[in-house]
Amino acid sequence: MNRIVSRWLILPLLLLAQACSAFPSMAAWDGPKKGAPALWHVKGPDGEAWLFGGIHALPAGLKWITPKMKQAMDSSDRLVLEVVGLEDSATITKTFQAMGNSPDQPPLAERLPPDLREAGETLRAKGRLNPVRFETLESWAAAITLAGAATANLDMVREAGVERVLAKRYRNRDKAVIGLETAARQFTYFDQLPEEDQRAMLASVIADADNAPAAYREMVTGWLTGDVDRLAEAANRGLLQRPETRERILVRRNRDWADQITDMMQLGARPFVAVGAAHLAGDDSVQALLEARGFIVTRLQ
Repeated sequence: MNRIVSRWLILPLLLLAQACSAFPSMAAWDGPKKGAPALWHVKGPDGEAWLFGGIHALPAGLKWITPKMKQAMDSSDRLVLEVVGLEDSATITKTFQAMGNSPDQPPLAERLPPDLREAGETLRAKGRLNPVRFETLESWAAAITLAGAATANLDMVREAGVERVLAKRYRNRDKAVIGLETAARQFTYFDQLPEEDQRAMLASVIADADNAPAAYREMVTGWLTGDVDRLAEAANRGLLQRPETRERILVRRNRDWADQITDMMQLGARPFVAVGAAHLAGDDSVQALLEARGFIVTRLQ
């Protein structure tokens, strides 16, 4: 498997892997310490919105809230996230266990191509995951579990992630914080993938495990510098090259979010929308869908 192609597939799993994982972060962050991630303004006849692409777990101490962001947040009347309640890891883990476990699953090795079985065992051992656990874990759930192990030593802190930082800021100002989806719904997107795609996701996580530090550093650096082209390129690789899979886990969700944002603006709301950065990159991005509906979209930074 081409590592350049597969390396990015682990990144969309970070939200769920980090929400379910108890692994500590250990490695020190040696990348840039500040930046100006991409931010857009959306104007319609009845309301306006701001779109901000975030990362769900970040190194502590990064400076990414710019004066333009502060102005946008002050002008907005609510914060809209992909999912609310990520801090309640116990509930998310319970949901994950209920949806991700089914009896009589094949052993981990049998779900992997022969050339990845040794690497799969190494990653399982690194995460101190009992082999018995995989007897019930569905393939998508095994992928998320192993993604947690692969990223365990990275300097990513859930409390420093975009959602938690922004939610705290809005709640301190008595502004509403709402979600576009629930954690259960996000799990459903993976749960409903054909087994072939689930196993491809599992294989990709294992193939990319050694590359996770470099991929994470590149992702955070690109995010801090507002490099949307890099994210757009990543969003068109690997498993997402499959049209049906891309529709299921990316494009359909972007359309649904565009619908919800449209409804809010038509009611005169002024939402500040913060979602995963990959959803704001490429031809099927949320802002591209809104622009196609006639909204005026302007990049602010």
